[in-house]
Amino acid sequence: MEAIGDITASAEVSRVEVQGSEFETRIQGGVLADGIGGFFSALFTVTPLSTFAQNNGVIAITRCANRGAGRWCCFFLILFGVLGKISGVFLSIPNPVLGGVTTFLFANVAVSGIRVLSYIAFTRRERFILAAALSFGVGDLLVPTLFTHLFDGVENPNKGLQGLFTSITIVLSTPFLSSGIVAVLLNLILPVDPSHDEAMPIDLVDPEAKSKNQADP
Repeated sequence: MEAIGDITASAEVSRVEVQGSEFETRIQGGVLADGIGGFFSALFTVTPLSTFAQNNGVIAITRCANRGAGRWCCFFLILFGVLGKISGVFLSIPNPVLGGVTTFLFANVAVSGIRVLSYIAFTRRERFILAAALSFGVGDLLVPTLFTHLFDGVENPNKGLQGLFTSITIVLSTPFLSSGIVAVLLNLILPVDPSHDEAMPIDLVDPEAKSKNQADP
């Protein structure tokens, strides 16, 4: 779920299509690569890795979405992991500096998400799904202990059942997961209105590209 959102945001800031067969192929490849990365992470006895949403903010700031740049970043990450003295230079960066940069990058991720939502022709169905998903996500964020005592009424669970309860509690206590699950379920359950009475046509033209074309003689 996180990979799909990050790949969509990366496509948006990279000024490529966020709809159609090409975009769906890109999603499939990204999810597959994410799963393979998690598989090899488990083989090396480390926690599974996932896509980094901060990269979307980096692309938005630098305006560089070249895959070659990403490969060089991977090379330097491996190099810094092997050579401890070089990585120590980056570890010496003060936490306030890292915190400020991280906050700004995640703010760019939020802006990308808002822009992707603007591509949707909002009907009552889409409004309801988005509102319900945000309600669960924001509520979970404001009250982190909302689902902590969900299974307290179950008496003497065995270890397997207790592990299942813990996993469910962790998933429901993660804001973006709870809102994502609600959005997916409602999207499957609620019927689509064929008339689209309230839908407005959406023009998927990049305003920056449009202004540039108008400026050219």
